[in-house]
Amino acid sequence: MSALDNWVDGNDASVCADTPSYPIWSEWDASQRDLYILDHEGSVAFHENVTGGLPFNLESLVINLINQIPGDSECEDGEVNNENPCNPMECFGGEWIEIIIDCEEQMGVPCEGGVYIPPAEGECCSTCILLGDISGDGIINVLDVVAMVNLVLSGNYDAVADLNSDGTLNVLDVVLLVGIILG
Repeated sequence: MSALDNWVDGNDASVCADTPSYPIWSEWDASQRDLYILDHEGSVAFHENVTGGLPFNLESLVINLINQIPGDSECEDGEVNNENPCNPMECFGGEWIEIIIDCEEQMGVPCEGGVYIPPAEGECCSTCILLGDISGDGIINVLDVVAMVNLVLSGNYDAVADLNSDGTLNVLDVVLLVGIILG
């Protein structure tokens, strides 16, 4: 509408014009030059006729309304964000707080009789696995001997199977494992 050029000329302002029979004006109980400002939820936060000029506190009103818009960091108490299991976040007082994860390996706790295995995807802390427990079932038995022989024959390496900690898997590790089972 050409009659609105004076409102928007030279700026990026948007103006809504009601067409004759003026249903929007009626619905809002508006008069010519009424200024409405809505909050982030769509409720009327300000309504005034500005024929005599803009209100002196308009800037502070708009800034206050902007500050009331919830940001991405706001949350509900008790909410948990576990997108990164090593840096989980929990909501306290409407703000995300990082939860500190104390992993035994990171704290320097020795893995008595075993080795720390890097965490699986989606987990944070390493796991202490008993040396020789190649199957990871918590017990050392003939299944571990079979798995170790397969590792030795294939030339693969697994720190859990390296019982003498020499950096290689060979018959010496198999003998030590059989000794543990028989012992």
